Amino acid sequence: MSSGKILPRRQAVPILYTRGTHYEVGFDMGRTFGSMIKNFLILSKPLNETYLPLYQSPKGRQIYNETLGSVKDSFPQYIRELEGVADGAEVEFHKLFLLHLDEILPQALKHQPRSKNQPTGCSTIVVNQKNCRLLGHTEDALTETLNHYYFVVAHIISDKPQGKYNVKEEHFMSLCYAGHLPGYTMSQNHHGLVFSINTISAELLRSGKTPRHFITRALLATSNVDDAFRVLRDAGVGAADACSINFTFLADPRQMCYNVEMAPSPERKNESHLNIKEIPLGEHNYHVNQFDRIRQDQANDLMIESSISRMQTFGCYKPPMSELDVRHMLGDVSGGDYCVWRENKRCDEVVKTIAVGIFDLSGRTVSLYSDNPSETEPHCRLPLLFK
Repeated sequence: MSSGKILPRRQAVPILYTRGTHYEVGFDMGRTFGSMIKNFLILSKPLNETYLPLYQSPKGRQIYNETLGSVKDSFPQYIRELEGVADGAEVEFHKLFLLHLDEILPQALKHQPRSKNQPTGCSTIVVNQKNCRLLGHTEDALTETLNHYYFVVAHIISDKPQGKYNVKEEHFMSLCYAGHLPGYTMSQNHHGLVFSINTISAELLRSGKTPRHFITRALLATSNVDDAFRVLRDAGVGAADACSINFTFLADPRQMCYNVEMAPSPERKNESHLNIKEIPLGEHNYHVNQFDRIRQDQANDLMIESSISRMQTFGCYKPPMSELDVRHMLGDVSGGDYCVWRENKRCDEVVKTIAVGIFDLSGRTVSLYSDNPSETEPHCRLPLLFK
């Protein structure tokens, strides 16, 4: 029975290993974490206070249906995967799809105010030095998401090529929020792709386009840099909402890392608006939850204030040169209301850091933390999938 209670931070990192078709892998996720998913659907304020009431309106249902239709045309396999999650967890599919639509529905309906309960976190540090290549990421989310996440290591083999990119095989590891598809947080795949996502709350959102959750899910299947840019560009449709993607491929002879800011096209082109920054060997980069280079209006004032505060905190440190440096920076609690590591004991705090991952690109491992990485050792250090 799901209680809808928020528990104190658990010292646990659940990991599921699964293989099968898209539907079977989704079903295993849903069946294994069903009570967690049901509990999250009870607790999620944006879902219950904003998305579901809007979904009940004729206009809201129309936007839902046109976006679902667009995703089905491009990525029917990921809709089947999400249907598997819903069936395995014994929950309604439309609730899960609404979580993936995020703020697209309220924005398209000009619903004011947009949900107050939007996430305001996620910080990524990329270190690209000759002797130290790291991608470190805090996963910050609404307080109700605390303890409502899991890692999935999935191997998906399909009989026929799937979706607009004709993918037959996927093998990846990804942190998933309860009831969500893999790919939107921190992830890596067997082609050597390692990436993390920073949510950005753009003012301009487009219904009927591809929600960022599905673009980053498709990113999990990519095998090289050009492939990754093609998926992010999403030619023929384009992104419905915005985020930043920090990524690299382990086998890239240039040893280049990238930060890509992705947004809906301001000119209504049928492709995403991308700004690509290269992070060559000898450099480092920080990215949080705001546009650094794209000039578009942003909607979430708390997210902007938090982003400015976290970037100022990073600016107080010398450029990171080691894993210990990154652990200290991602565990920093000096930023007042908007620290890098979010763990205020106030019960009214909207956002908490729920997990941290540090990918060692040279050692080909990922260290996972459910608590402050500057004060604790990782729960586990897993080898990266790399064929």
